[in-house]
Amino acid sequence: MNTLQSIESIQQIFPNLSRNQIRLDLDIAQKLLASETGEIKTRASLSNISTNFAWALPSGFIGIEDLVFYDSDNNPKYPSDFHYKYEIELWKLFIFTTGSTPITGLDSSISSAYIHYRELPATLTTESTSMEMAEQFRDACESYVFGKYFAKFPVEMFSNGQIIKALNIQAAQLHKNEYEKLRLKLKKYLGSQIKTSGEAQYYQHAGAQVLPRRPNDSTSGTTVSIAALSDIYAKYAYYKITPALSDPVLPTIQINYDTIACSISGDSIILTSTGDFDAETIINFSNQDCTYTYDSSSQITITAPSGWTNASFEIYERD
Repeated sequence: MNTLQSIESIQQIFPNLSRNQIRLDLDIAQKLLASETGEIKTRASLSNISTNFAWALPSGFIGIEDLVFYDSDNNPKYPSDFHYKYEIELWKLFIFTTGSTPITGLDSSISSAYIHYRELPATLTTESTSMEMAEQFRDACESYVFGKYFAKFPVEMFSNGQIIKALNIQAAQLHKNEYEKLRLKLKKYLGSQIKTSGEAQYYQHAGAQVLPRRPNDSTSGTTVSIAALSDIYAKYAYYKITPALSDPVLPTIQINYDTIACSISGDSIILTSTGDFDAETIINFSNQDCTYTYDSSSQITITAPSGWTNASFEIYERD
């Protein structure tokens, strides 16, 4: 069933609702189903890997599946080979080392880097836009919308010999249950597609050994390129802090803030940088209870909530 058919099916029961509204609600339903099941997966390449270690996430990103590296011959390289770890925070991908020396870019032996990730389906911009969920589970989107509408909009019903308008809670629950059934079936379907690589048995050791295998499938369709932070920001700094850190607190990442420094005193976090702060300076916090005041072009005071234990924040100016 495609988008047009779903719209017409729903409008037969709810003729007063516009086709545009139904399309928007079907779009929400499909994105919710994709978010809950992770059905749609793709990959994206990291740009400028020799001089960067942080990247903006692609639009529609839900969650990361894997981080993969290859050399110039498309042979796999592994993060553990370089003591690399990664994290997703503040809508960015950060790669860092567990060693004592911070990295300024990925190792020179790494020729290309990709993330495999779950993403949202494309927006249903028109009635002819195809749904991206597996065809046998697309009815879940229609059931979600029906469940929402029957609980929200009165429909004509026959009661005591009369036609009345009322919410059909029974129908709403029926369609909600149908959505849940199809959602669970989709998750089972996706689970059945997971295959392990062949096992090589060595009788001189107990059990079987499974060798890692990461074929480079860069030729299988278009790969989105993820912009590095230095491509996006004129100035950027990223901090992970706790109250116990001693001054000066160094940023995890620093781009073009030559003199930036951070000090912590109780619930106050002081950022200083010689003439770097102005009206274009933006700060984002992982802890939304943090606030800040612009003291001067050389100082910003951040106030953390009482009893805070850790926080991360980014300060930047757009290119």
